[in-house]
Amino acid sequence: MSADNTGSRKPATVMEGLKHAFSLGPYAWKGAAYILLATVATVWFGTFIGSPPGSVYGWLVNLSFAVIIGVLSILLGHLIVLLLTKFQRIPLFYRWVLVGTIFLLINLLMQSILLVVNVIGAILFLVAAASLVGAGIGALMERRLEPLKRRVAVGMLLLGGLGLIAAASWFVWDGPSYQLPEFAVEEQSVSGLHGLDNPAEEGPYPVLTLTYGSGNDRHRPEYGEDVDLRTDSVDVASMVKGGGGITGWLRNNFWGFHLTEAPLNARVWYPEGDGPFPLVLVVHGNHTMDNFSDPGYDYLGDLLASRGFIVASVDQNFLNTAGFAEYILGGLEEENDARGYLLLEHLALWHRWNSKEDHAFAHMIDTDNIALIGHSRGGEAAAIAAAFNDLPAHPDDAALHFDFGFNISAVVAIAPSDGQYQPRKGCTPLENISYLVLQGAADADVRSFAGASQYDRVAFTDGGDHFKAAVYVHGANHGQFNTVWGRTDLPGSLWFLNRGDIMPGEEQKTVAEVFIGGFLEATLLHRGEYKQLFHNPLFGGDWLPEGIYLTQHSSSATQHIANFEEDLNLETATLPGGRLKGENLSTWREEPPTMGGGRLRDAVGARLGWDHDQLGPASYSLQLPEGFDLNLEGAGALTFAAANLSEGQDPLDFTIMIKDRAGEKAALTLSSIAPLLPQLPYRMFKPPLQVNFESEPVYTTYTFQLSDFRAENGAIDPGNLAEISFIFDRSPKGDIFLDDIGFYMP
Repeated sequence: MSADNTGSRKPATVMEGLKHAFSLGPYAWKGAAYILLATVATVWFGTFIGSPPGSVYGWLVNLSFAVIIGVLSILLGHLIVLLLTKFQRIPLFYRWVLVGTIFLLINLLMQSILLVVNVIGAILFLVAAASLVGAGIGALMERRLEPLKRRVAVGMLLLGGLGLIAAASWFVWDGPSYQLPEFAVEEQSVSGLHGLDNPAEEGPYPVLTLTYGSGNDRHRPEYGEDVDLRTDSVDVASMVKGGGGITGWLRNNFWGFHLTEAPLNARVWYPEGDGPFPLVLVVHGNHTMDNFSDPGYDYLGDLLASRGFIVASVDQNFLNTAGFAEYILGGLEEENDARGYLLLEHLALWHRWNSKEDHAFAHMIDTDNIALIGHSRGGEAAAIAAAFNDLPAHPDDAALHFDFGFNISAVVAIAPSDGQYQPRKGCTPLENISYLVLQGAADADVRSFAGASQYDRVAFTDGGDHFKAAVYVHGANHGQFNTVWGRTDLPGSLWFLNRGDIMPGEEQKTVAEVFIGGFLEATLLHRGEYKQLFHNPLFGGDWLPEGIYLTQHSSSATQHIANFEEDLNLETATLPGGRLKGENLSTWREEPPTMGGGRLRDAVGARLGWDHDQLGPASYSLQLPEGFDLNLEGAGALTFAAANLSEGQDPLDFTIMIKDRAGEKAALTLSSIAPLLPQLPYRMFKPPLQVNFESEPVYTTYTFQLSDFRAENGAIDPGNLAEISFIFDRSPKGDIFLDDIGFYMP
């Protein structure tokens, strides 16, 4: 596309002939520039259209900033070109050494240079295709074009057009879907839950709805002039950083209030009847503030209310991002403690209503059975609220006095963040409360199982009946737990995310309904038989979509004898006097598992590896001290958690053997419950941007009834055990984490 005009002189050589053929003139260059600009502008602005804001305000702000950034980018390109012309004056040797060493350093600093190279390659492909189309069109617009050059121009147009068609097809493509391995979807018995109704099915109560709020909302009549119950505002400004400047002005102008006057707004679903009914608050996480998130849990509100719960979906959109402007200029920061505090203020409101004789909700609320459900940052906020509930003041500011002390029985965290708020610069503790965390393996927002660390920190110390569970769902993403958010977890990466791995939205809603409904039945309605769903999700196979579900669980009825937290000695157990022994292990150390993105879990586990070809048969044993008496009479169970570090391989199997003081032994295989599945793969970006899969180790809890060991050897005494052994005899090679070895004592 050289701008030289070679005239009609006959080329003397082949190279000159090629140069002549491709010298299409200035029209070609202009056409290339215009089409390239139009193509990139289509992709740039299409990103915003593909994830539209929820209001005219959002459109104006986002598109304004898109135009500003676009113009600045073009001007920056002009500046770079000017600098490059000056760069030509530098000697050639220094130029190529300089550029080469820069790329070498980038290679050292990048975590995934392959992804960077692929992104650059995709950009160059799009630029080349658009430039060829533009050059061809521009050249054909020239009146006096030689036949040879016309053929070259047509060829450019066709070649570039095919490239743009390929690029457009790739942009709209969801990406490749990952096929579940056969071993992961084998049908198994669901006899463990016979007699229980599906917690995702509508219950017997007719459902009524209303809203409560300030009555002054500018954008939503349900919290404005049409609100059913009016509420006062609360001051959370001191718990939030940022929010000034242009974005602060935009935020306050949009909402019409400052965070010193944060409203208490919520949508309510409640059963028709006298009650009292358990109370469940649901709170969303961070999303664009004008694409309102609180209606996105209507499916949970309708379901739970029909089954006898009062449900309120709390509005905290005024704490969410103001959109594209805040990504550029900054906005609110460290606001998760404010999110948690607001939940407690909502609970205070409900308690006042419950005790007010002339109120519509008078005596309708079972204040001894309250649950908090949160999604994303809301999941962390629910844990923060439960931690704040029993404190006299904010842990980082004694001037902020608390007076709550409600009977919060359970917390449910859906794909939660963890550590965005750190009381005393540490992690949020939770004690004596039932806890459930759900996480999708295809989550492109919270990319590691962050909620597993909060699960690790939940402690049972008061002797009460508490339960905790962690559920990892293959194919679930971040957004589809909220019907407003959808399939694209990162709106700015709309075109590049691999959506082929993500389960359909209706199936993901069913997953949430089954596990959350079953958990609340077990904890708030005290139907403990639903806990079996978390012991083995295959028991709920008739209720759940086909897929892979990994569950870790524990309860206040579990006595852990080895959780590897006690000291640095690999041979000591948590149980005083207990000793650990390994034989022929290729790996034996204690450390926290590394989750996605390099994040470490809060709990330490034993990492154990074996390789029969190198070292022969391997085992790992826990020797119990003299005098250790379970006093179970065979009614309890041996329990432990295991995680497979293998990727894309067959499941692992091994033998669990117990031995009593008389030397009697009994053994069961891991696969008699279920084999230990390999890590669940997920490709975040479509190929060729990302060709490798991401994965992380996730624990599965196994529970072996002591009566099953007695069935193997009737002479064994499970109440007088001497040793528990893990014999790695059924898979020739493996690498696992082992944790929370103990006994369930009902």
